[in-house]
Amino acid sequence: MLRGPGRESLEVLTDGHYRAVFEASPDAMLVVDSSGVIRDLNPQAVSMFGWSREEMEGSGVERLIPAASRSRHERHRMRYAEAPRPRPMGQGLELQALRNDGTTFPVEISLSPGKLASGPEHVICTIRDITSWKRMRWLSRMKLKAAENERKHLSRELHDEFLQFLVAFKIRGKLLVDETDRNERERAWAVIADEILGAIRGVKQMIRGLGSPKLERQGLVSALATLFRDTRKVHGVTIHASVNLDWVADELDPVAVLALYRIVQAAVTNAATHARVSEAAVTVRSEDGVIVAEVRDEGCGFELTDSGAAGDDGHVGLAGMRERAELAGGSLTVRTSPGRGTTVRATVPMVNPDREQW
Repeated sequence: MLRGPGRESLEVLTDGHYRAVFEASPDAMLVVDSSGVIRDLNPQAVSMFGWSREEMEGSGVERLIPAASRSRHERHRMRYAEAPRPRPMGQGLELQALRNDGTTFPVEISLSPGKLASGPEHVICTIRDITSWKRMRWLSRMKLKAAENERKHLSRELHDEFLQFLVAFKIRGKLLVDETDRNERERAWAVIADEILGAIRGVKQMIRGLGSPKLERQGLVSALATLFRDTRKVHGVTIHASVNLDWVADELDPVAVLALYRIVQAAVTNAATHARVSEAAVTVRSEDGVIVAEVRDEGCGFELTDSGAAGDDGHVGLAGMRERAELAGGSLTVRTSPGRGTTVRATVPMVNPDREQW
């Protein structure tokens, strides 16, 4: 017993007590000598790695390291042995360990060098399986990403669906003011009223699922034809279209359909409102498992910092088109320069690549 002034007697902890702590640790623990040989381990290490105590004790610690990392780990271990020091967990190291069945898993490891009794120096390795923690962190990132994607999606829907409607509504309103024929005024007002009703339905549809009512009602080919007719009526721009999708339209992934429609819609609207042209050309075709859509005009063009891609360069419509194509597993390029027109080319797979994996 140890006694001191004013203090109660304290029981001396024996080697057996320390052994009990070692065995009861919730983390796997290894005692490794300066040569990298495992000299002792606790039951949690046996459970974690799947080898028996007899198989692990006396073997090299590199046995627990994936083959691709063993030589690098051995170099690190030898450098550590030259100047051993405590290393706590949570140092931001991405470490992998190997089970007996060949599977790998992420771990955090703390190192505590020291001598056991009067023997040579050893390192006590405390190992913690962080698979669940990494999965929770991944899920948290995915939730944040999903929220950000939803925000961007809503922004694109407002830009592509309702901003386009408001622009058209403004133009139709001006035409209505200047219209002197009573019958034409009544017909124009009926068209406006019908479009307002369509916008109301669109808002309701957006609330339900942020989809395109026109696209859902008509299908891709018919919705594009309506878009081209409206462009001529509202903007006075004739669209020369070649849409060859009839035989594959029913096979297209819904994500690809929406992406194609929105990209063509935005590109045609840009040509009609910014390019200062009276006509533009649109081609949509299937090609080796993908759908290719091109919108070309011979208008004024513009400066694009990267002519090979539509970047975040202030052109909200171009950035939205690129994001839509990439979300559908495709790509988008823009070729333009001042005075030389603009060509927007989008490719999206007919089938969602992610869906094929299930």
